Order: sequence, then C-alpha cells, then structure tokens
Amino acid sequence: MDDVNPTPEVLYGLSATPTAPPIPIEETPEIPMDTPLEPQSQIPPPPPMPNVFRGSGVSIFIVLILIVAGLLLFNYIRPFFTGGNKVTTGVTPTPAHATPTPVDPFVGWSEQTIAGISYKLPPDVLAPACDGTGCVSQWTNLPGGTRLTISPKTVTQPLTSLRGVVITDVSGTAFTSQDATISGHTAVEFTGSFSGRTTGGSGFTQMHGFMIEVTPALTLEVNHFTPTGVTADWARDDTLFTQIISTLSFAPVPPIATTTSVPATSSGY
Repeated sequence: MDDVNPTPEVLYGLSATPTAPPIPIEETPEIPMDTPLEPQSQIPPPPPMPNVFRGSGVSIFIVLILIVAGLLLFNYIRPFFTGGNKVTTGVTPTPAHATPTPVDPFVGWSEQTIAGISYKLPPDVLAPACDGTGCVSQWTNLPGGTRLTISPKTVTQPLTSLRGVVITDVSGTAFTSQDATISGHTAVEFTGSFSGRTTGGSGFTQMHGFMIEVTPALTLEVNHFTPTGVTADWARDDTLFTQIISTLSFAPVPPIATTTSVPATSSGY
C-alpha cells in the first residue's frame, strides 16, 4: 500500500468542494383586509387665542378713559416743552382798543318840552299837565308821592346878578341855597324841610329845587315837594328828581311874552 495518508475527505466521504446550504425563501405575509390600520399620529391643535375683548364693554370704557387722560395730560405738559406758551381754545380775546358801547340810562323815557326847553320823564310818570292859562307851568306826580313842577318865567334882573341871594317861600321862610351849574347854565339850588306855601297857595312840608338862567331875561324854576298832608317816599323821589334835572336840554329861545304869569309852585323868588 502506498504510504499516502488519507485525507479527511477520503476518510469521511466528504466532497472536496463544500456545498452552500440552501437559502430559504420567505413569502410576503398576507394582511387580512378586515384588520384595522393603526391610526397615524395626529398633530395636536394649537392652543386657542386668548380673548382680549372678553367683557368688551368694560374694556372699551377703560381704553377710552386712557385715551382721554392721555390727551389731557399731553395738553397740560405741552407748554413746558414749547417755551411755556399757554394754549387757549374756544375763547376769542377782546381787543385792547375795543370800547364798550355806552348804555343810555334813559331808554324808554318820554321827552317833554316847555318854552323851547326839553326834559325827560320815566315811563311810570304821567305826562305833565298845564297849570294856568297858556300853560305857563307844568306839573305831575312822581312815583313816591311828591309833586314835580316846571315853570319858566321872565325876570327883570338876570340870575347871575343874584349870586348868593337867599330864596324864600311866599311867607318869607328861607331855604338853604347854594350856587350851581346845570348843563352849562348858571343856577341856584335850594332845599328846605318846613311847613311853607308856594305863591300859588299850595302847602308843602319839604322842597328841593333849582332856579336856572336860560337867558338873561328867562329863568326856569324846577322843583319837587311833598304836599301838606301827604306821606311820600322823599328819598326815592329826590333821586329821581336829580335824574330828571340831568336830562334838561336848553336851546336858544327868546323870552316868553307873558310876564304876569304865576307859577303853580313858586319858591318865592
């Protein structure tokens, strides 16, 4: 026998070329049609937006208050940033040169005339009545109960030459007299509180009047007095009498023709 060592293939009957084991074939498993599919993962919805206008009435009211407060604050602090100029709105300044319209204190008063001389009476005083022939004097009652008398008369001696004379009633009782000027005309003012009588015979307890020189030959006597037995509001009527005197207006007139007329309430001049 040959000295050849037998190989494992000879000893064990193995093939010289190893044979690879067979590769098993996997079949695709069938998915039953009625097997439900697993749900896909869902993206969670975004969180809801916060409702800023919840309670919208209160919110709008608060917003409006803030806006108004801001505007007021802006108008307040703006002058500090614009040189301190004060801003005024809605007011029209009155020009410095504007002159107020004068108000006539005698609106509604009626104008009266006698011997070319005019004066005014308030609405609550009746128009004067004539006293004597030819209406040489006029009279009317004032609201407080005193009587107003207006009497022009001719004179033989100018009033300017009688400065400082004492005026009396018909019985010679003296009034308190002082020089005066009425509307640029020479005058004498007289007052008295005593029981006296006028040239026309009327009794009085208090009198205030003026003798006014209209021309060198014409004098106007204006007075008011409390008739005897009458309770009058003297202070009220005396204030009104002063206003009536201020309305006297004198025009150049000739002397009246009558020189023998007797005034209704002569002071005795």
